[in-house]
Amino acid sequence: MDKKLFYVTWKTGSELELMPVNVDSRTIQYEVEVDEKEQHKLEHLILAVNKKDVMQEHIFVRPFDETADDMDKEQLKGEVSELFQLIYELGTEKTKKYFDDMREQE
Repeated sequence: MDKKLFYVTWKTGSELELMPVNVDSRTIQYEVEVDEKEQHKLEHLILAVNKKDVMQEHIFVRPFDETADDMDKEQLKGEVSELFQLIYELGTEKTKKYFDDMREQE
């Protein structure tokens, strides 16, 4: 399968989006090269992270339920880790270098 260049773009707040073009150089963007199957997997993970990032229903329905809140945070943390691992694996050399440099700074 042919691979195409896409950009995982951090939009307002913590919303992520997969874009076929580099739309705004002022946003954080990671270049990835994906085939159709990889694109769908990446889109699925991005959607999962975006849906769970801010769960407004939890603020109003169970604002003081710390246990449920902690479970939500752990699940989101796992999905974010999985997403960024996939971005690294599918990333261009530029993206991989950026992640490697970030790891060295830790």
